[in-house]
Amino acid sequence: MTSLAQMVQLRLSGMTGSPRQFAASRIAAMLGRTDLPSRSELMALRPATRVLILGFAAWIALVGVMTLSAVISLELSTVTAPTWFGRSGPVAKASEARAAAGFENIVQRPLFSRNRQGFVAAEPVSAPPPPMATLDAGITLKGVFMSDGVAKAFLVTTQSPLGVWVQVNGQIDGWRVAAVTPEHVVLEGQSEKLQVPLHASGR
Repeated sequence: MTSLAQMVQLRLSGMTGSPRQFAASRIAAMLGRTDLPSRSELMALRPATRVLILGFAAWIALVGVMTLSAVISLELSTVTAPTWFGRSGPVAKASEARAAAGFENIVQRPLFSRNRQGFVAAEPVSAPPPPMATLDAGITLKGVFMSDGVAKAFLVTTQSPLGVWVQVNGQIDGWRVAAVTPEHVVLEGQSEKLQVPLHASGR
């Protein structure tokens, strides 16, 4: 525990010294040395090596400055200026209008369209109304069944030539069976009424 406290104290004492000494010691540590090379050591190097080292240091400084400026500009671009700052002046409005017009041009001439023309949605074509189904008037009543309140009619149509049994309120070829009597059947459909007698063709 004491050694940890001593290490922290040494670290803090090193940081409380001048920032230049702290930065120099950090750079020297990265180079694997205890301190930075002195001027006499740099002058002892060949001129080409000196130029190379100085160019490399300038390059590192340039990259650091560019990175810092990019981060600052990115942070500033996300900040919205308050209205009292005067951002809403005529110059700002004109620049915003120009920017909006530039984006509109991009939308009108998309990059990945073959002819660079904007997408125009085709007007939906309304489906034609279904044709009114013509009711088959050629219905023949071949038989009637009535028992215990159940009434059925055996009807033959062009769509059902073999015939089919249909109860009251049942459907056949667009017709609804409205009533079944021993002598005839009454069919309704499309505001029409058809009475089909037993063993006779309709209408």
